[in-house]
Amino acid sequence: MKRLLYWLLLLAPFKALAIDIDQQLDLVIKLYGLSSLPASCQPKPLSSEKAPLLEAGEILFNSSILSGDNDTSCSVCHLNDKHLTDGLPIAAGIGRDSAHGNAITSSTVLVPRNAFTLFGRDSPEFNTFFWDGKVLEQDGEIYSPIGNGYKLGFESALAVAAILPLLARDEFLGKQSYFDSTAHFDSINEQYYDSKFQAANGVISNILANQDDANINALKAAFTKAEIYSPTLADVGNALASFIGKLNDACPISSWESYIQGNTDALSEEQKRGAIIFFGKGRCSGCHTTNLFSDFQYHSLGVPQGQFGPYIHSQDVGRAGVTYLPEDRYKFRTPPLIGVSLTAPYGHNGMFAGLRDIVQFHINPIPFLSTYQWSGERERLTYGKLLSSRSPMLGYITIESEEELDALIAYLEAL
Repeated sequence: MKRLLYWLLLLAPFKALAIDIDQQLDLVIKLYGLSSLPASCQPKPLSSEKAPLLEAGEILFNSSILSGDNDTSCSVCHLNDKHLTDGLPIAAGIGRDSAHGNAITSSTVLVPRNAFTLFGRDSPEFNTFFWDGKVLEQDGEIYSPIGNGYKLGFESALAVAAILPLLARDEFLGKQSYFDSTAHFDSINEQYYDSKFQAANGVISNILANQDDANINALKAAFTKAEIYSPTLADVGNALASFIGKLNDACPISSWESYIQGNTDALSEEQKRGAIIFFGKGRCSGCHTTNLFSDFQYHSLGVPQGQFGPYIHSQDVGRAGVTYLPEDRYKFRTPPLIGVSLTAPYGHNGMFAGLRDIVQFHINPIPFLSTYQWSGERERLTYGKLLSSRSPMLGYITIESEEELDALIAYLEAL
């Protein structure tokens, strides 16, 4: 029955259907199991014993306690007025001007990937984190660069993901210097796997024991109320995950979410047509599926590298940097689309300024490439291998007019 409904939506022109557009969308909702409020924005009850951990997480998220140079925090890349992103093409890490509100300066180190929103990250459906999926929960284990998260004391994959920036040189550890390096950098940077975890535990213990300011005293008090007397990196991760989860209480209910709850007036007629295209001939739902609009798999769009990347020659090989498999080169995890119209720019390296830009690149990259300013000769001459990695699924998109494209963009703005 599901297969029949899918092909009906995919192949039949709107006028040929005997049912109106709301009835068509009702079939879509049932077909994809979208009949309940998505888990992305459901307020979650907090037990009394978890409240102190939430308090600790809020302090950690908003302060620079664990920053090697005391110049950055989670909150500077996940801003309330940017839907918990930073609005930048690629993130900015250490080297901010702490005397002027952690402003970006010429000394700030760039982190060569676009910062995701944090909304929906504590959903049960969310089992893999980061553009390359370097944190993955599967078969009762959490795979990560520091080992099995559960065995280390983390309560979720989100908790592991939350602490990895704290261990990254460009994001939190501080700049390398022969004369004035930080304890964070000296202790953690050259360690690997669980040794990095143990080194971070030592840094945390030293900070809490030997530093004295309002944030650190409040953090110690919060952990003590949670009956955690010697906090580890896992405790830090669990606290941050608790706070990130609570941020969902502020996630606005989208027009689409209102529509699937039964309010048929929540979408305009154009947005409804766009929804039919999204789930039908546009083939968007082939990858952007579930209530979070992601299959949590890895695909390549053939996005140009740009000037920055985490590997040699400004390369970003994506998923292959985790799996070391050639077939995973240039693949990145399908981004969820919660509040997507509020999280520009787009792409793993923020290459696309607006929704129309990246949607058109999905459909046909040639117009974008015809005006693209190559970062150098090497990028221009080697782009062919990246373009050849484009997912074959993109070849099945059938959007044939600006009117259809407008409708699809309008629908995305309703998510």
